[in-house]
Amino acid sequence: MMEFSKLAQSVLELDRMLDQLRILAESCGVPSPEHEDWYALLKQKLIPQLSDKMFLIVAVTGGTNTGKSLIFNHLVGESFSAVDHRASGTKHPVCLVPKTIGTTSFKPILARHFESFQLIPWSNAEQPLSVTENHHLFWSEGCHVPDRLLLLDTPDVDSDREINWERARAVRHAADVLIAVLTEQKYNDAAVRKFFREASEANKPMIVLFNMFDLNNDIQHLPRWLEQFCEETGTKPLTVLVTPYNKEQAERLELPFYELQENGNFSEPVNLEKILTELHFDTIKSQTLLGALKILKDPTTGVWSYLDTVQKSSLRFAEALQTLENVGETVVDWPGLPTVLLAEEIRNWWHSGRPGWSQNVNNVYRTVGSKILFPVRKVAGFVSSRCFGVQNSLVDPLLEFDNKEHQAITEFISRLIARLEKISETENPVLRREILELVGGEHRAALFERAHTVLTSLEPVNDEFRATLRQHLTEWSQKNPKIVGWIRSLDSIATAARPMITVTFAMSGFALGAHVVSQMIGEVAVAGGVTAGGEAILYAGSENAQRSIAQLFRKIQEDYVLARSKRFYEQFYKELWHDVIDRFRIGAGVAESEIFKQCQNWTIPESVS
Repeated sequence: MMEFSKLAQSVLELDRMLDQLRILAESCGVPSPEHEDWYALLKQKLIPQLSDKMFLIVAVTGGTNTGKSLIFNHLVGESFSAVDHRASGTKHPVCLVPKTIGTTSFKPILARHFESFQLIPWSNAEQPLSVTENHHLFWSEGCHVPDRLLLLDTPDVDSDREINWERARAVRHAADVLIAVLTEQKYNDAAVRKFFREASEANKPMIVLFNMFDLNNDIQHLPRWLEQFCEETGTKPLTVLVTPYNKEQAERLELPFYELQENGNFSEPVNLEKILTELHFDTIKSQTLLGALKILKDPTTGVWSYLDTVQKSSLRFAEALQTLENVGETVVDWPGLPTVLLAEEIRNWWHSGRPGWSQNVNNVYRTVGSKILFPVRKVAGFVSSRCFGVQNSLVDPLLEFDNKEHQAITEFISRLIARLEKISETENPVLRREILELVGGEHRAALFERAHTVLTSLEPVNDEFRATLRQHLTEWSQKNPKIVGWIRSLDSIATAARPMITVTFAMSGFALGAHVVSQMIGEVAVAGGVTAGGEAILYAGSENAQRSIAQLFRKIQEDYVLARSKRFYEQFYKELWHDVIDRFRIGAGVAESEIFKQCQNWTIPESVS
């Protein structure tokens, strides 16, 4: 016997998990499964039936001009549905519920079972005939509806209006029992067969009713009609009924219903309402719920198919993420800090180490000295060129530095675009779309502009670099007291030519590598503001002293380039890659999320499967 409590707990848990996964899956491009049959069954059949009081939902279904509305009116004992002899008369379903007893409210129950419909109180029989694109369900209490039945009249399953098919299918999903109304003309209609075949595949219990039956002439054909219908649709009817064509009895709602017996004869007239109320509720519920679960578990069209789609899409995002993060190393030759700026920062460090009285004197001398600096610089340029191979330039060093940096960024972006264009040739549509939004068409110029704007916003020297520079100088001076003592005895200050540093940008983060392009051992110039207030060029003595100072300056320049390029790339990453990478990372994480794994591991308890 089915253990409904275990089934309810299992299915309700699946519903909870899918609600979470559905939102998450949209981040990797998988739409909501709300239009899928299995999801409709879950929401419209399983969840309501496992949550609500036990009701049997009985739907009168069939093709055009089979007399469905007439049968429905006989079933409910009142003329709620208009009997229209035109094709596709009923456009919207009509539902009659039992008279409300106590605190029972049927509106929320109907809303859970028929969530794709707008519930409208029934007021007249013409309402369901109205033509509209909205899905309406007209409902009312019925004086003769048994306590545990919800009875529905439905649109034609073979209407010339496709929207009617959708409404009929939605009712079929929610129904526990179908009354399949057939006629000689419609029992073998292709659309009718398809509708009831899908119902059979969902284990939907059915009562087959041949309407407008000629008791004298059709009885010999009934076995063949029934056998063909059941064979074509897979139907195993709960019972088979016939009702004759009699206009007067039909108008008075007095048509008799005859049940086909095992011996091939007909019974005395039976009460259709009684047949429905005597159906074994647990058996019917078991059959319909397990039928819904069968569709839910179908590996090609059910929840597993949805999970497979989610996983594949998430893996595409992971592929796109990996491709972008490993777009390849982009190598850029980045200029070192201009000598004048480095010298000035070193002077400030050196100056801070002087005694207080010396600082005051030198502040005056440095101010005065700046006015007579030009001829001394000419001499410094000559000595630097002859002694150390350092070429003096009349070009503004800051402007030259700025131009070289922007050239480096132009080179970086050009190489980056080339790599991205290569990647965009992939078959991965997600990656292709995202890349085109970065470098395609008008986005390309914006990419260059954004990069140069980021670079321009960075000041050449910041407090972080000054702190690092002073740390290097302090540590070096502590390790080289003799050299420092010799320089300090002359109150001089060091500077060096600028090496070019090669920076490697890696998309996988801020992994920056660098090495000095110009190995300039011995390319050291020593200059300073001496007590006379001017500048003098000093040779740094021994080869060991030269090497020590050169290594220091290379380290300073390398640290400067790494820090500056990292600042640039961090800001550039934030503006360019941040949103894209985040979208890919979220999408790639769906298949690895805990909620996805929980959905994958969901099973129906063995005792109910």
